Amino acid sequence: MSAIFVGNDVVDLGEPRTEGRAADDRFVDRVFDPEERVAIRGASDGDLELWARWAAKETGFKVISKLLGAPPLFVHRAFKVEWTDTVDPEESDASAVVRRGRVTYEGLEARVVVRLCPGAVHAVGFGAPGGPPERVSLHRHLAPLDDPDRPWAGPLEALEMQLSERERDAVYSLHSAAVRLGARADLARALAVGEERLEIVCDPGPTGQRPPRVFLDGERAAADVSLSHDGRWIAWVLWTDHQTENR
Repeated sequence: MSAIFVGNDVVDLGEPRTEGRAADDRFVDRVFDPEERVAIRGASDGDLELWARWAAKETGFKVISKLLGAPPLFVHRAFKVEWTDTVDPEESDASAVVRRGRVTYEGLEARVVVRLCPGAVHAVGFGAPGGPPERVSLHRHLAPLDDPDRPWAGPLEALEMQLSERERDAVYSLHSAAVRLGARADLARALAVGEERLEIVCDPGPTGQRPPRVFLDGERAAADVSLSHDGRWIAWVLWTDHQTENR
């Protein structure tokens, strides 16, 4: 299989700013194209539809940035979301898929899956040069930042001490340090290597436009990772060339 590029995005539905945004015409018109606006305004739960599409766009942007080799100008309306499957969340179990589809931008495509989890919307996506395969095995994870039993529990200074100098270059908050530690531990398990051999290093550039890359013993690994955080949540998704867990 050729290299797979992944993306993910989480929206904390407990944040007050997420409530009632489907009724914010100025916001909706700025972020979504005409067809998407019709879908949001016609949905039984407009806010869920809005944040599912928002998370899908953010996820697609991350995937497509890697396909292009550098992030394009991120104009949300230019990243078109099309659902191939939708599920009523009231008919689904917790953490169930509620939307499945694709995000397209200038001829490039990312496949996306959106889950409604207790307190959050989490989107995961993937793409590949030449177009995404029909199926790919990924590992996704969503966790609260404030869980005292997780390896990222503690103050920022303590977390930074567990990261390499190259990794710390992209750390700007407790969230950004914590999500790296969680994802790096998962990568070590997936690749069956010691965590001390791994680094998650971001490309140069402004915050939010620095795709993370996986390094093993200082060299690019046959793996990809995406990091996200919002409110009380941190989230990541990873792919390796011998991943076994299905998405």
